[in-house]
Amino acid sequence: MSETPFIERTLSGLGIDRAVGWTVAARVWSIVAGPVSLILIAAHLSAEEQGFYYTFASIVAFQVMFELGLGMVIVQFASHEKAFLEWRSDGTLGGSEVEKGRLAALLRKTLQWYAVATTLAAAALLIGGTLFFAYKPTTVEGWASPWIALAILAGGTLFLTPFLSMLEGCGLVIDVARVRTWQVIASNLAGWTVLLAGGTLWASPAIMGASLIVGGAWVLWMHRRFFSDLLRTRGGGISWREEVWPFQWRIAVSWISSYFTFHLFIPVLFNSQGPAAAGRMGMSLTLASAVFFVSTSLLTTKVPRFGELIARRDFAELDAHFFPAMWRSFGVMALGAIALLGGTLVLGAIGHRWSERLLEPLPFALLLATMLANTIFFAQAVYLRAHKQEPLLGIFIASGTAVAACALILGRLYGATGMMLGYFITTLVVSLGGGTWVFLRKRLEWHA
Repeated sequence: MSETPFIERTLSGLGIDRAVGWTVAARVWSIVAGPVSLILIAAHLSAEEQGFYYTFASIVAFQVMFELGLGMVIVQFASHEKAFLEWRSDGTLGGSEVEKGRLAALLRKTLQWYAVATTLAAAALLIGGTLFFAYKPTTVEGWASPWIALAILAGGTLFLTPFLSMLEGCGLVIDVARVRTWQVIASNLAGWTVLLAGGTLWASPAIMGASLIVGGAWVLWMHRRFFSDLLRTRGGGISWREEVWPFQWRIAVSWISSYFTFHLFIPVLFNSQGPAAAGRMGMSLTLASAVFFVSTSLLTTKVPRFGELIARRDFAELDAHFFPAMWRSFGVMALGAIALLGGTLVLGAIGHRWSERLLEPLPFALLLATMLANTIFFAQAVYLRAHKQEPLLGIFIASGTAVAACALILGRLYGATGMMLGYFITTLVVSLGGGTWVFLRKRLEWHA
């Protein structure tokens, strides 16, 4: 027997297919490139500039308020329509005219939505972000121009979302995962180049711009025929008010709650304890998030497949795919958390200066433990959302409210340790505890 089938069987047994492979490749690259970025940031940015660098990213994430989770909704709805369509050799879809018409109507409406959302998001970032950074006195000079460029580029990146989501929902998970890998690589290379050239905070818009160029060029070059064919397709039958919006607004509230759960830490520390404290939190969150995204890629790449199985009501096959992937995701996160915490302890023990750019061991351990609990909660959300439902809305609101309160109150009183303790307790009790109860109840109800 040849070696290749054995390797393929081994990877398949671990739940690693080509889609997972490319998605993990982006995350693995981020982990490998992470130390390079940390070295260059530490070497070419001051502690306060590091704070601006990571706070830029947290403020840009505010655009979720305008997207309202529509990217995820597109994937779910497109996957259900694609269950009755097939790819043709010319790069377009064929099959049921009804489902293709519904898919075309979904694309037209989402492009209209994103055109408005992009404009509003860019304006809000330009005005609100500039006022936020100008409010607190700082020794950092020249932050305004890179921030303005970043805000504009972020708007363009937001408008790219519906194209990638539509392709992913139509089954091109491998292709989308591949281009996202190249986006990450191009972004890192652009950021490193600017840092090495002494461009300091211009690294942020360089990263965003590289990602936009790679993604936009790929969509135009490889899939313009697919989108032009859909835009010419007449049809409808999809009611935004009755089908999409009831699901979308729940996703939107969940995503907004998630923003306050995760992205609020850095701006609060920036405002209350200064850019240096925000920088330590930002770098630690970046490392923890990289491992989290690697682990959850074992689930996210299977979302279109989940949608197709649900559309066919093949729940036994759905569970056969989902539960092994969930536990593999948990195991990867656990191993990554142990490795990160061990590395932090070693850096502190030898007195390496990099340890001063990360959280102290206790808050970092609390952050990693929270991420570990979140892998299960994230998996439950993926499973339920694949049914085009969002029954975890109340959990997300309660969790987001509690974490935001902890960040604002405990963060100002006890710094990062208070924030992370509140984050951990809330995730364990509200998110994981409440989420598991909803997951078990809804799974039984929907599959009865």
